[in-house]
Amino acid sequence: MRRLSTLVSGTALAVATALTISACGGGSSSDSAEGGVVIVTAAQPPSFSYETSATGYESAEFFLNTGATLIRNPYVSGSDGLAAHQELFEFEPVLARSYDVSPDGRVYTFHLNTDAQSAAGNTLDADDVIFSMKRKFEVETSIVGFVSAPVITSPDQVRKVDEATVTISIDDPSYGFTLLSLLSNAPYSIYDSDVLEANATPEDPYGVEYSKTNADFGFGAYKLVSYTPGQQMVYEANPGYALGEPGVKRVVQRVVADAGQRSNLVRSGDASIATQLRPADQVALRDANAAQIFTVPSNAYVYVPLTTSMAPFDNVDVRRAFSYAVPYDAIMKDVYKGRLGPISSILNDTLPDYNDSGLRSNTTDPQRAQQILRDAGITTPVAFELTVNNAVPDLKEAAVQIQTAARAAGFDITINEVNSAVFQEGLANKSFQASMGRDYAVVQSPPYVLSLFYTPGSPINWPDFDYAPMNTAVAEGNAAGDPLGAPAWAKWNEAERVLQDQMPTVYIGYVQPLNAFANGVEGYAFRTDSVIDYSELQP
Repeated sequence: MRRLSTLVSGTALAVATALTISACGGGSSSDSAEGGVVIVTAAQPPSFSYETSATGYESAEFFLNTGATLIRNPYVSGSDGLAAHQELFEFEPVLARSYDVSPDGRVYTFHLNTDAQSAAGNTLDADDVIFSMKRKFEVETSIVGFVSAPVITSPDQVRKVDEATVTISIDDPSYGFTLLSLLSNAPYSIYDSDVLEANATPEDPYGVEYSKTNADFGFGAYKLVSYTPGQQMVYEANPGYALGEPGVKRVVQRVVADAGQRSNLVRSGDASIATQLRPADQVALRDANAAQIFTVPSNAYVYVPLTTSMAPFDNVDVRRAFSYAVPYDAIMKDVYKGRLGPISSILNDTLPDYNDSGLRSNTTDPQRAQQILRDAGITTPVAFELTVNNAVPDLKEAAVQIQTAARAAGFDITINEVNSAVFQEGLANKSFQASMGRDYAVVQSPPYVLSLFYTPGSPINWPDFDYAPMNTAVAEGNAAGDPLGAPAWAKWNEAERVLQDQMPTVYIGYVQPLNAFANGVEGYAFRTDSVIDYSELQP
């Protein structure tokens, strides 16, 4: 028997952008946060269904705190000035008490914690796991199939042994690293099948429509007890949570659209935590000793997806030239106040045996950009629209920096500010020429990261990039065995070199968490999905 903290190869997953919602669900509760904390945030999740609305900061935070997975990456204390964070190469129990692995490494057996209770008070069993896996793969709008291949490609790989035991089979033992990491994150939250089946229809056998506006089907640390669209969400601790009832019994999450006001509410003591802040406001809070901000081993990046199926970025030379037009250092200094670090490509260079052969650092060179355009016979200035989410102030500021600097490189940029809902819809529809984003992969396994953002046809392949050499490199990396072994790294490196050559996405830098905690509020732990785990907060 392998206990769930044994060292294994591990990883993590997801997507980020802020959104808004108009549906309603949950019960009733007062506005008071007595005995708990008040969090001010920019928006609310667009729905409570992961299979239809997986992306967005607020969505990710909702799914983490109301959902639970079989296992998770444990939190460890930081060192050298870093905050507490996940240990990506270890696993500990949540809804599974333990797991064991067959001698050939192809079958993982999970022994369930059948004492765990959902928000509705129902206890966990194997049928909940089977139902959840089917929903994840059989709902047409779900991203789980994209993010899980080739590790899990069908719910048939998950089988019930008895009421307290399930197995998951994989084709290749080298997939174990990615499997355990997938199972540790939001795409693999387990649902209360009794609730969802009771609200299913022949046309909707998994209760998706019900779950868009009702949040009582999770096994997480918290349950949503009150929801006022556009204004407030109130959570209360789930006494039946598998890891024990959280210390903070009540969380009030209030929508405050203006980032400066969110900062001031923490400064004044009227909020415990503020999210999605401007880096300048964070630094001001820290320097005034008015709140805590954190430094972490960040995997979240600021980037510009360029839609490769739309002019002008259907021309690779325009994409290459634009990459030299971006003022990377100025953005780091002027917008992020030192809270943005350098990045060369999509894969995390802190992974074991990372291969950076042939990769170049970001360079701002407007003369080179103009030369690329001239050599390609492209008339300047090249005009395009750069779309930003008006709820994310740092990205708006970075867009202005790019707009100004890119004039000297032969680009005429119009900034298009839209609200969160419109921004997310445009990303999904690939209707923006270019956009500013802050994103991450919560699973840090290279095949997962590359497949997440660059699988042709994936709803979150934001640049709509489909390039045979890239697809081949990822496929050959998947076939190379251990995803962190040298043969696989050679292929991941090949994929990253393709990305730097074809430039479907301009990666600007790794960004530190843009939240602030009031002095005295303890329990922050950085996660690869960048959200706050309420169950870790100290009362």
